[in-house]
Amino acid sequence: MTIRQKLDVLVAETSSCNEQAIPTPLLKNIKKWKWGSYGWVSPASLIFTAAWRKIYHPNEDCCKIWARDEQNKAIPGGYSIRSEDEEISIPLLAKYELCLDFCSDNSGMQGSRAIEKMRSHKRINVDFDTTQRTVFDLKLFATILNQINELTPEQATEVVRFLIVIAKEIRTRRIASLEALRAETQIEIDIMAFLTRTSDPELTKCIAAACFDTIFSPSQCIITGVEDYKTAADARAKKPGDICVMQADTPRISVEVKDKTQNIDWNNIERACKILDANPSINNFIFVLEQRNATVAPIITEIVTNLKMSRNPYNKISIISLHDLHLLASSIVDVKTLTSKISEYMALAPAIKINTKANWIKTMNEQ
Repeated sequence: MTIRQKLDVLVAETSSCNEQAIPTPLLKNIKKWKWGSYGWVSPASLIFTAAWRKIYHPNEDCCKIWARDEQNKAIPGGYSIRSEDEEISIPLLAKYELCLDFCSDNSGMQGSRAIEKMRSHKRINVDFDTTQRTVFDLKLFATILNQINELTPEQATEVVRFLIVIAKEIRTRRIASLEALRAETQIEIDIMAFLTRTSDPELTKCIAAACFDTIFSPSQCIITGVEDYKTAADARAKKPGDICVMQADTPRISVEVKDKTQNIDWNNIERACKILDANPSINNFIFVLEQRNATVAPIITEIVTNLKMSRNPYNKISIISLHDLHLLASSIVDVKTLTSKISEYMALAPAIKINTKANWIKTMNEQ
């Protein structure tokens, strides 16, 4: 059997592992990793790939994760972890629905320039500049890979089993949470109060989507975009916004949602104009700002009072607070219906934080 076929069997059949066979320092570090908390930038699948590499290539340095250096010269003993990840690890994890909330469903190399900056060192070392900014713990990641490099094939096998067990436990919890979110409910949640105490841009987007759904569904419109990851590739894909109001498969309204940490400036306005010019079917580009007071910030006043905002395509741009959007939706349906709609969109959002879903379900159960 090929390595992929052997791993396929291992993933399918693993339901437990021997944690005692894993060196304690490595075991503790793997348990420190915040699985599912880093979104599409997570390099978690690289940990999985490095571990199985140590099973089948025990004498190779699994920390030499590039085949070539920054000058395109071959690195002795190096390999392309990205290729192994994309061709073997990700497809296998995806086959058993283990990616979501465990690792990125793209290569783990796609999410961080900080890892790529180490190419000049020709391997992932632990003695690097810790000032590099990443959403995940780069030092912990490098330490785990170096600890994996010291394993025997037998130990590496148990590490792979341990990672599979973690992924399957996450899958079980995810399925349970999705069932809870999709279940019909007559529960009311103080939506804006929950949002105030929750820091998650995806929740902001889900609430905005539910409000637009409420307002435009009577006109046979649907809301798209919630199910997408928001990545750097979005700009290259020329997506018209975070979410879009569609009518008969045609985009009519483009929406960009800004959470409590964000605001807009003239560069956002100019980008909106480019989207409007590129998509003639879009009649309105709406910025939704989570912070109500952000809509009266000096820069917003400057924007809306500028004379060019009366010219095409600037005159197709609107700015509204999520608070006011929520009020509009609440005037059409009751809180129970809106809560249910938000739950449905949360079930669709792949990048929403695990804790956000858990706290939402907990809040519903407490009502």
